[in-house]
Amino acid sequence: MKNIIFCDQYGQLGGGQQVLLELVKATLADRFAVTVLIPAGSCADKLESLGVEVRRTPYCELTQGKKSMADILRLAVHTLAVFLQNFTTLRSADLIYVNGNRLLPVAFLAQRIFGKQAACHVHLNHGSLEKKLLRLFLGQQRTVAIVVPSLFIQRELVHFDTVFDSPKVRIVENGLDARFSETVFEDRFSGHPLRHVGIVGRVSAEKGQDVLPVLARQFPDMDFHVLGDAAFSSADFDAALRRESPRNVYFHGWVEDLPAKVREIGLQICLVPSRCPESTPGHSFEAAPLVPLQMAALSCFVLVRRLGALEDVAENLQLPYFDSDDELMTVVKNLCSQPKAKIIDQCKNSHAVALSKYSHSIFHERLKKLIHTLTLNRYPRL
Repeated sequence: MKNIIFCDQYGQLGGGQQVLLELVKATLADRFAVTVLIPAGSCADKLESLGVEVRRTPYCELTQGKKSMADILRLAVHTLAVFLQNFTTLRSADLIYVNGNRLLPVAFLAQRIFGKQAACHVHLNHGSLEKKLLRLFLGQQRTVAIVVPSLFIQRELVHFDTVFDSPKVRIVENGLDARFSETVFEDRFSGHPLRHVGIVGRVSAEKGQDVLPVLARQFPDMDFHVLGDAAFSSADFDAALRRESPRNVYFHGWVEDLPAKVREIGLQICLVPSRCPESTPGHSFEAAPLVPLQMAALSCFVLVRRLGALEDVAENLQLPYFDSDDELMTVVKNLCSQPKAKIIDQCKNSHAVALSKYSHSIFHERLKKLIHTLTLNRYPRL
């Protein structure tokens, strides 16, 4: 039985960790042995409930955006600690699959010392330092793949260095998890006033929840909902957002059962107002967002900022988009005066496309094929 070791830098559930859960399920379906190296948190707990061996690693906290010398030293110490604590586990692997990039140096060591094959799954449009690390990883003989979730990220990597125009760089688009596999269309507008607007996901500056205080004051008869927390992000941003928000902004925290919560609230419009962080102007972190797929599958009217991979998602799901905060205000105002039949038709169309192109079964088969292909590659051991 082949042994796959997955490595993740975050123990809490985010978009990348949702993909990790699906990767592990696809690997288990092919009857591989699975071990996951991951910090403590809700994702680690879910993985353990699947019956896999979970080895909880220390969490390495680094500066968001541009990294300092202190960050590099901190990462070096963390790498050695994880490698030495899991020496025997890593030596037993047939494939080491790094979900993210912070544990890539652990895979480097396993490649050089044990002759192990390794792959990396990229979830962000990283800065130049991380891309240099990925370039180094790509050049290793025993690197079998860098997996990217969208054409946008592939284009960004190739723009950085044409070496990424390589068959080792594989595109595996994100898809829906099992929670959204059997969703039927629900009319959220007939017989109801246009009232409930929400943003789903990690609370952070780059996700753009700071549009809500202004919107809430502009539309006092509407309710605005934040579904997410500031896990592995900025607690200061979350605190400031709460202070600045009027009473018609509601904070629900982390939501375990998103479909049930959407129905409970009666959510009608989902905003995806992601923005470029001030620390890296012009640099988009939206690599392959899951939220528009999920909320379209839940029959919501989804409105996204034209940024990064969100532009491709908007085109694929035929979603309306906006460029600026001022334009968002205008779009919401226009929605309030639109015939509900037109809004419902838009939701029906996006719902149908989401389930036909991004269904859980299609996503699961994509991941099974990926793992099967990667484990077929064999390179001579050192």
